[in-house]
Amino acid sequence: MKIYEIYLDVYWIENAVLDAMILALTLFLQGKKVALRRIVPAAALGGAGAVLVLILGIKYGILYIAAVLAIDAGMFLIAAGPRVQELTMNIVYFHALAFVYTKLDMCVERLGAADSLRSITPVIFTGLIMLVSGYQMKKRAQRIYPVAISENGENVELKALFDTGNSLTEPVSGRPVSIIEENATTRLWLEARPQKYKVIPFHSIGREHGILEGTTVDELVIWKGDRQIVEKDAVVALYKGKLSKDGSYQMILNQGLF
Repeated sequence: MKIYEIYLDVYWIENAVLDAMILALTLFLQGKKVALRRIVPAAALGGAGAVLVLILGIKYGILYIAAVLAIDAGMFLIAAGPRVQELTMNIVYFHALAFVYTKLDMCVERLGAADSLRSITPVIFTGLIMLVSGYQMKKRAQRIYPVAISENGENVELKALFDTGNSLTEPVSGRPVSIIEENATTRLWLEARPQKYKVIPFHSIGREHGILEGTTVDELVIWKGDRQIVEKDAVVALYKGKLSKDGSYQMILNQGLF
């Protein structure tokens, strides 16, 4: 019978480093901001949680699952901020990546690699995530189109994402609704022509019901390759905040426009 000697400080460091890597890659893969000042304390909490579970001797079971989920929730509340509505998806991504990392490490081990060579596992894992993320970014870029909006003699040009998940419609007319970031110009459209004002209810993950202010614009022009898609009297809803974390687009087009 083999007896293993575990150094708690080393165990904490190993878990904290692994948690830091997977936390950062989880946020990166979802296109979220990765802040080192948040990742470090979050990973430290994860390492401490792993040590606590070990000391308490919590074995696999309901209590173990509850403890792990509580630790994960704490890490993401620190790493990503108090966005409770995104917590479940963050934890799912985290455990999916942790599973892939474990299997990759097992494969490297079964190839007979020495411990020194097994240090390449994080490099391979990070490289794979970067490739997947790069592919996602490339696919998303292919769905971003130049757009021009005309309203009351004013023209606004911006970038718009075509999202098949946006099936929002104006409740009275049933017309497709695209979503645009609110700024001084779009707010003026709303206030200058109150007869065009719309109230648009919506449903989304994390927020079951909500209301967006909207208006009808004279013309919406979408450049798709060498052709134009022109929508007269298009309905747009104003969103308070940024639609894209990296600023690559300022509008989400409705699937009904295509």
